[in-house]
Amino acid sequence: MKGLGHGLPRVFLQTGDCFLGVQPTLVTTVLGSCLAVTFNAPKLGLGTICHAFLPDSSDAKRSGYEPQICRFVDTALQNMLESMDKLGVPRKDLVIKMFGGSSGIAVQGMANSSYNIGRRNIEMARKLLRFARLNVQVEDVGGSQGRKILFHSQTGEVWVKKLKRMDANDIAKGSIGIKL
Repeated sequence: MKGLGHGLPRVFLQTGDCFLGVQPTLVTTVLGSCLAVTFNAPKLGLGTICHAFLPDSSDAKRSGYEPQICRFVDTALQNMLESMDKLGVPRKDLVIKMFGGSSGIAVQGMANSSYNIGRRNIEMARKLLRFARLNVQVEDVGGSQGRKILFHSQTGEVWVKKLKRMDANDIAKGSIGIKL
């Protein structure tokens, strides 16, 4: 990936954040069970990305406080769509990509468990995008490996690097670092 995004401003997207690029920017983030969704308007050179942590904001809203918008898949996608609408981007022109949502070690062997936040994040995104009549053109989701992604906000290109899979034996040995 040498020379990737040479000369572009770079942003590291933290968990629970969104980024809207009106200028060409290279956005990097690291995902486990979290989900990153990108929207790109190629004709206009605009792009947005979220790093959502949990699928549904309704529990937070019931608790009586306004949730951090991009922490949840449902509110992050709504915010991103509204932002693109305000910029005059026709929804039919959006190129949508989705990454992350891995199961991790804690839920291996329990694919349908409610503890599988990665699977629930993916399901929520698919449900909301289907409701909005939008299709995901590219995805690399699920599985048990984390991912490092780089998103070029102007072109919509995304580069994915799978992270070394760790199992319970690695953790027991104290090898808890992630190798890129």
